[in-house]
Amino acid sequence: MSRTYEDVTRYVEDQSQGKCKVLSAKTEHTFDDLGHKVNVWNVKTDNDGDWWVVEGDQSPMNLYPQGAYYFSADEVYSFHIGIMQRMFSTHDTYNPEDYVKAVTLDNDIAPTLFRKLKNISALIDTAIEIEDFQAIGVQCREILIELGNSIYKPEMAGDEEQPQASNFKKKAELFIKSYMSGSENSEYRSIIKKMTEGTWDYACKITHSQTATFYEVSTCVSLIISLVNMYENVRQKSSDPISQFQCPNCKSKKFNVTDSEHDENGVISKLFLQCEECGEVTQIDFIEK
Repeated sequence: MSRTYEDVTRYVEDQSQGKCKVLSAKTEHTFDDLGHKVNVWNVKTDNDGDWWVVEGDQSPMNLYPQGAYYFSADEVYSFHIGIMQRMFSTHDTYNPEDYVKAVTLDNDIAPTLFRKLKNISALIDTAIEIEDFQAIGVQCREILIELGNSIYKPEMAGDEEQPQASNFKKKAELFIKSYMSGSENSEYRSIIKKMTEGTWDYACKITHSQTATFYEVSTCVSLIISLVNMYENVRQKSSDPISQFQCPNCKSKKFNVTDSEHDENGVISKLFLQCEECGEVTQIDFIEK
């Protein structure tokens, strides 16, 4: 059964050991894509910041700080589902690949990165000592460096000096600048920049922490997987020419490609899309860059 306002308020105040009072709490979003409802609550306190609280019919209640590394209800939901799947699994049934797919919502990930993500997902299942957690932090940081190498192309720097091989944040910055220009992407750029900086800093913190527990390290792993997924989304969006289009008649985004034309080099010059809702046919012309 889903929790009430009183349940959520009591939970947050208990977790703070009585050091704060809840000022407001409301359901920000309800998800049901897994066959049962999961609610994400937006909670404001008097002196302990703002929190996301996630709970549902088959999901235990847990809270996440809004001011740290979680920026939207969608993102915290993905983190929560990934972490809960890991916590409910036993050594006999836990599958690292399923964990990665749960956090990324089964999106396509570059093979090298996917293999590394599965590796840290397997390590978190057996990590016990501080040294285990620190080793996972090191691998998380190495995955981010690999991500930077995967998304970066030398021409992205333009007239700037080429970033060092391990400078993930600079490569990520240049990638975002190259792939996400324009005012329509300003909010998207801001979210990914915050996520990038926060995830790198948190991985570095885990690497040197003497007090980390499973919960912090599991969160770090979920952050790494989610960030890789975000960059893959940006890269895949750029190669999906019809994702931005709507039917001019009914505004639906459900299309079937019915025909295409190619230039003398075999490159697509026109696409003909038929709306699944109203049948309207739209012609898309591609301009050579």
